[in-house]
Amino acid sequence: MRAIILDTETTGIKDPDVVELAWVQINEETWSLAPVFQQYYKNDKPIEWGAMSTHHIIPAMLVDKPGQDKIQIPMAEYIIGHNIDFDWKALKQPQIKRICTLALSRLAHPECDSHSLSSMMYYIHGANEATRTKLKNAHSAAADILLCYDILIPLMEKLDIHSLDQLYAVSEDARIPRIMQFGKHKGQPISEVPKGYRDWYRRQEETDPYVLMAFSRK
Repeated sequence: MRAIILDTETTGIKDPDVVELAWVQINEETWSLAPVFQQYYKNDKPIEWGAMSTHHIIPAMLVDKPGQDKIQIPMAEYIIGHNIDFDWKALKQPQIKRICTLALSRLAHPECDSHSLSSMMYYIHGANEATRTKLKNAHSAAADILLCYDILIPLMEKLDIHSLDQLYAVSEDARIPRIMQFGKHKGQPISEVPKGYRDWYRRQEETDPYVLMAFSRK
């Protein structure tokens, strides 16, 4: 198995438990999908209200589900997802290469005002009833992996990508930001961020390695 599209729903943002996991194998030759795997998991940490209001998974849905120690993903070379680093961290950072459709969306469509999964669905497929219907179950892991697939193929066409290895290489490059996405210099080209701010950011305990790479680019 070379690649899966994967998504999680969790108890919150910081060091979360996974309460829903979904993944689907993608065939590199035909770019078609195998049957979807989906499973809920009983949480050890309480679900934060903000998370619950997003995915609508309530405690009663999880009482008889497998525990956190039962969570596992198949052996694959690549996992693909929208903001895949969040899911990767929630899954305890398995040794697997990550392809981020959020980064690819920003690269392919810098003119768009938002690059969320739902925004990309409307932007790529149109503001129509068919897109709206597909998005009704957004923020369910099982639905989100199919939405991710729905934007992945057009993104590959837009960026002239024809293989998983090429997709990974383009994703890695796209993950190096050209525009600051946070802080007092948000919206400013990375090349114009003052040296003092770059040096300050490098000294922080938790830094984004791709931002550091961007700072090092000439």
